[in-house]
Amino acid sequence: MKIELIYPFFILTGLVIIGVLIYLRFLSKRAMKTIIEMIELNGKSGYDIHQFLPNSLNLLRKLNINGYYYNISYLNTKLARSSPPSVLQVEKTIRREDYQITIGIVPSHSKGEHVFINTVVLEILSVLIEMNILIHIKVIHEAFYKFSKLQTFLLHDVKNLAQFIGSLSYNVHHLETPDKKDRFIDNLKETLPVISRSGAKIIGLLGMQSETDDRRSPANTIDIKSLLENLTKHYKLSCRINGQASVIAEEYMVISIFDNLLKNIYDKSLQEPNITCRLDIEDLENQLKIIISDTGDFTGDRNRLFEPFYSTKTSGLGIGLYQSQNIAHAMGGDIRILPDTPGVTFEVILPKTRKV
Repeated sequence: MKIELIYPFFILTGLVIIGVLIYLRFLSKRAMKTIIEMIELNGKSGYDIHQFLPNSLNLLRKLNINGYYYNISYLNTKLARSSPPSVLQVEKTIRREDYQITIGIVPSHSKGEHVFINTVVLEILSVLIEMNILIHIKVIHEAFYKFSKLQTFLLHDVKNLAQFIGSLSYNVHHLETPDKKDRFIDNLKETLPVISRSGAKIIGLLGMQSETDDRRSPANTIDIKSLLENLTKHYKLSCRINGQASVIAEEYMVISIFDNLLKNIYDKSLQEPNITCRLDIEDLENQLKIIISDTGDFTGDRNRLFEPFYSTKTSGLGIGLYQSQNIAHAMGGDIRILPDTPGVTFEVILPKTRKV
């Protein structure tokens, strides 16, 4: 065979290879473009599979995929679409503790280069669905966590209010002489404003927003010394208060912080009757520093005092200090325990004006 007769064969073979490469490039480019459109569609759907799945079929058809089916379950939600009759279907199943996904596609072709494209599309589709489910589960878990935290805070405050009502009921039933009645009325005049504020604090907690939420309760100018004097009278604590300053903030938040701290001293005073406390208010440039100390003993673990549900009292919920620190952080401040001090000394830092 002459060499000249082979040339057309090589030329034809080369043209076929070039044509195949161009075709494969066209298929891969179209597949990548469609996959990007699917990812963008998922974002526009708010990462909600209920909106994403129905709208994705038109994009899949661009890749010669005739249909798709799925069976998805997560938490208490179930989504299903039946499988169209076909022998070309390709599917994938994902099983996790919180969810299960079965997703399948029905392609027009399942040979050659289409096998690879079908596999890539199925993987991308399953990844997008799983991502949406994980986002939704995370949002639900965060919502439950915030609700349970708020519920725990309210339980703690309602428990304190119930204890006061119980004490009030006991005293009412033991007003045997006019002197006792007069003392009871005088004491009631002093404590009722604090109880009223405690009620406002509970109502405030019910409407408490996160620190990133722009919807906030009205802020008021609060005299810190006056607030501390009322709380120490309410708990009948022998306290020396030094300094004076004010903050602009939501009243229920400031009350919550100091009520929990002074309630701890009161609980300690039930076991140590001669306990005294000292509160030093320091007015700094843009913030306040309040040092709270007492002469009582402490036998617990200092490092765990702000840990939720840790309490040194048998009847304590272990929520008060955790709540106070959370609220201080939400205001842009902080509460910490000063080292190298007898007993427990708290340092409270609050901004003069809550940051907006």
